[in-house]
Amino acid sequence: MLRSDAVRRLILGIAAVVFVLIATQAILRPDQLLLGRHLDGIDSYNEFRAIYLGLWLATAVLLVIAAQRIREPVLGDLGALLILGQVFGRIVSLLADGVPGPRVWGIFMLELVGGAAILVVRPSRGT
Repeated sequence: MLRSDAVRRLILGIAAVVFVLIATQAILRPDQLLLGRHLDGIDSYNEFRAIYLGLWLATAVLLVIAAQRIREPVLGDLGALLILGQVFGRIVSLLADGVPGPRVWGIFMLELVGGAAILVVRPSRGT
């Protein structure tokens, strides 16, 4: 495993920015995030915003805190768990529902690489 506070902090920061951008897009243009699906009522908007706004902003906050408290690796590891949880869900969907389109594969790869990178790059063991 790589040991580098600066690299892990950078990865956590980039991941946090991505989640903030997704949440911002969820506010401004939710229809562009849905990969062809449509929001058709109050309940669907509520569920969409719970995940794309609430959960993604909470994930970003966790990632920022993990970047600031880099010597507490469990914080970053929890952020990685949230990211890799999406990968798990996509694998289950692949097995249960079939092969998704190319855009989903791109998102899958970004989630997989980002989550794994957080786990691979460990903070140094200094004081």
